[in-house]
Amino acid sequence: MDNINQMEILISSDKMSAFVRLPEEGNWGLAEIKRALNARGVVFGISDAAIKSCISGKRNTPYQVAWGLSPPRSQDGARSKLVLNFSHSRGRPPDTLTAGPAFRSKWSKLTSRGFVREKGILAFLRNPDRGSFGITVTGERIPFSGDEPLLICCDNTRLSEDGRYIIATKPGIPYVEGNQVGLLCSITIDGDIGPDTGDITFPGDLTVKGDVLQGFKVSTWGSLLVTGNLYGSAACAGSITVRGGIVAPGEVVASGDTITARYCENSVIRAVGDIMIADAVMHSIVETESALMTSQDAGRIVGGLAIAKEGVSTFSAGSTMGVPTVFEIGVSPKLRRRYENLKAQLASVQAELRRMKHAGLRPADQEGHRFDNLRLQRMRNYYEERQKELGDSLANVKQAIAEAKGGCFMARHVLPGTKILMGLREIRFDYPEQGVHIGGTLGETD
Repeated sequence: MDNINQMEILISSDKMSAFVRLPEEGNWGLAEIKRALNARGVVFGISDAAIKSCISGKRNTPYQVAWGLSPPRSQDGARSKLVLNFSHSRGRPPDTLTAGPAFRSKWSKLTSRGFVREKGILAFLRNPDRGSFGITVTGERIPFSGDEPLLICCDNTRLSEDGRYIIATKPGIPYVEGNQVGLLCSITIDGDIGPDTGDITFPGDLTVKGDVLQGFKVSTWGSLLVTGNLYGSAACAGSITVRGGIVAPGEVVASGDTITARYCENSVIRAVGDIMIADAVMHSIVETESALMTSQDAGRIVGGLAIAKEGVSTFSAGSTMGVPTVFEIGVSPKLRRRYENLKAQLASVQAELRRMKHAGLRPADQEGHRFDNLRLQRMRNYYEERQKELGDSLANVKQAIAEAKGGCFMARHVLPGTKILMGLREIRFDYPEQGVHIGGTLGETD
């Protein structure tokens, strides 16, 4: 109940009715009462005739002036039909599976339910009754009203604004439990990802209580948590957290967010977000659009290449044995990969041109050689144009790398063999140095 200039506006608990009670004193107009109703949130089903009756009627008496529209029930026993956009999904699926001889069968049964992306339509009403929505006096929609609601949302789903669709709020595996539609968006595998499980793809967050063995791959649309070590490959849209270490020679670990691990050795890891390694990064290729960080007390980076657009922070870099350890700061890994790809393409085109030059043109007076010479000349023209195109692109990318700015490098100890590239600057360390700080500070933006 509100009192607006001594006018009382009452809204029923189900918001299907609104009343006005005018005091004994005062003059009231139609427009003034409608403004007061709108200020109270009453926007639907207002009757001018009812307001006029209130104005001319007894004071201190509530008059109904707005009516909500109740959702209709099915007529003649016919009901709208709930249609699911997936099959084999009755019952809530398990959120934990144990690796073992029976795992593959259970996993196949789970994934046969299908995958749904965020904002995907899980279910809808087929041939809904005309006007199958109610609306309150405050403008809120009410879904179809049969003997019981047709569309009921549960985990990770919502009803569309028109009330006819159930929509996924996250990616996951759909299911129906009773008359409720939901999504399984996270699962735990108790055991190693290996021969018993095969490769794993899951449309949500995955927890592996064990190791990911070499030769096996895990991919998720969400985040990945590995309580053991990661010896295989992983590709995740979200973050990757490894409580043990990453030792994945010949594999690639890629994250659309952050990567966190205790150590990383002989691996290729790529991330859009920060890469945080507690103990050591050894003989690895590390690429991140953000920062590479190790423990400030004992973390070390030895050997390999680290490309970190925002910068690197570590306790020590390089080794007393002079193992080559290269850092490239301020450059996007995508730009560096494009540079390497263009170099490889250009080398291939130049090799083809050398082969054509070595082959040479055949005497034109011999039968059939004129056509071969024409074809060879056309191919040579194509490769020459391609060489120029690739050369120009390579020069542009090389210039962008050379002019890269920003980023920083911080280490308490820098040992021989360390090289830092920052745009046109190349800094080599042939002798140990302490307290090295080059560039700005992590977290700063240009």
